[in-house]
Amino acid sequence: MKLWNKIEHKTYTALISEPEIHIDNKKRGRSGHMSHAMTEFLPDTIIDFNSNCSPIRCSGHSAYGWIEYKISTDAGVTYSESRDFRYSVKSLEDGMYTISVEKAVTCDDGTVVAFCLKNDTLFEICCQPWFTPCAVRSTDGCKSWEEPVEVSPFDGRIYDARYHDGVIYAYEFCNSSRNDDGTMGNWTGNKPEHLYRIFTSTDSGKTFNEHCVVPFDSTFGRAYGAMIFDDDGVLHAYAYDINNEENMDHIISRDCGKSWEKSQKCFVAKGIRNPQVNIIDGVFVLQGRGSKGKSFVLYTSLDGQNWDEGIYLEKEKGACYYSNSIVLNDPEGGKRLLVQFSDTFEAARVNVMHMWVKIKK
Repeated sequence: MKLWNKIEHKTYTALISEPEIHIDNKKRGRSGHMSHAMTEFLPDTIIDFNSNCSPIRCSGHSAYGWIEYKISTDAGVTYSESRDFRYSVKSLEDGMYTISVEKAVTCDDGTVVAFCLKNDTLFEICCQPWFTPCAVRSTDGCKSWEEPVEVSPFDGRIYDARYHDGVIYAYEFCNSSRNDDGTMGNWTGNKPEHLYRIFTSTDSGKTFNEHCVVPFDSTFGRAYGAMIFDDDGVLHAYAYDINNEENMDHIISRDCGKSWEKSQKCFVAKGIRNPQVNIIDGVFVLQGRGSKGKSFVLYTSLDGQNWDEGIYLEKEKGACYYSNSIVLNDPEGGKRLLVQFSDTFEAARVNVMHMWVKIKK
């Protein structure tokens, strides 16, 4: 891979490749807000979601459009032609919702479960307020999709989802961002009932039940979030604080969310919004928008609590850098992390980019 940047430590170095265009929205006259879900459903075979959004609404920073996906059978090197995610197309055609797919998981039986945010088409931005989230399953390798099922009775946004020991865990911030009179409200927590909850499924996404409330010290001013099981099975949950962007909330559970330790702040020197966390070769990798939402940053950690100084991958664009990541086999040996992110090319219109992170020890 062509080296773009790196983070060096005594015991490891994170090597970062130069980004390449995955979806050229500039060329096709569209935008690609949100919806970067990826999951591996067969060895080296992944589904990669992206949005096909209006370049006019909010100058491209809107979820007004539909969802597409591509399939790679060589661990993210090459991809099929785009296919429409029919549920999102039908929702838009019926004038019901715009749909975003920010997370997806694969179960042991091969079922792919895509988590869908439902947004009101009447608001220009179309990525808030939120209705109740749902899940859509495929049991035939993403050739066809079943009817959606409700994940949660609470309006809100699923910020992460993981599959662990036969159980799907979906991490939702329960805040509709809608005022009592129906107007658009605050997207960060501002009421006691705005809580992070985890919903689980033990039947490959056919049904979901509330598993727990994630007991952060406070959820006022919170939004976004990430969740991951580490190599020892410890569950880590994170939350963004709009009033303290350099200190991300972090809380852990050693029994899959049945009980939790006291939440802590973890310092991230360049700030973080839309945090996305993964683990590769024993190293935590955190990427997302930096402070004020106008940069793309990446950090590493050995424990998920203490992060390095991080690096700026790009600066001062704004209205972009929504991202996701997935660990895949490297054709040259070992593993590598595929990071998909949005990158502004004009106003708030974005292309979809791919870059790789490789850990050298």
